[in-house]
Amino acid sequence: MTMTTTQARWRRVAVSGWMALALCGGVAVARAVTSEVRTPSRRLSAEERVLVGRAAAEAEPHWRRRSMHSFPGDHWSQDDDFGASERGWVMNEARRRDVPVTDVFDAIDTELRSAAPILPPRKASASPCKPRPFYD
Repeated sequence: MTMTTTQARWRRVAVSGWMALALCGGVAVARAVTSEVRTPSRRLSAEERVLVGRAAAEAEPHWRRRSMHSFPGDHWSQDDDFGASERGWVMNEARRRDVPVTDVFDAIDTELRSAAPILPPRKASASPCKPRPFYD
């Protein structure tokens, strides 16, 4: 049985596609194997945890106001935008102090659940996802 030119062309395209996929996969595996994972050199002390938690608490009203301005009337998107702001701050703080990200999040969580009242009151819940309002 002989192949037509169209069949031969599709076979070359298929082989080329599989070769490209294999090459990309090989590069991804090689990069993963040769990458270096940097581990933080220390952990937050008890005093630093309190300072980091309070710093996040002081920055939270600004993040909330900015989120409310960006997404008026859309509480779920406000929470999502707030979370992105908080995550960025946490990543920078962990990098700056050379500590694990989990230590910074734990400091925020401890401060959020502390018995001391924080003004303005902080939100510790999630908003339901509802259809977005129409923006003008």
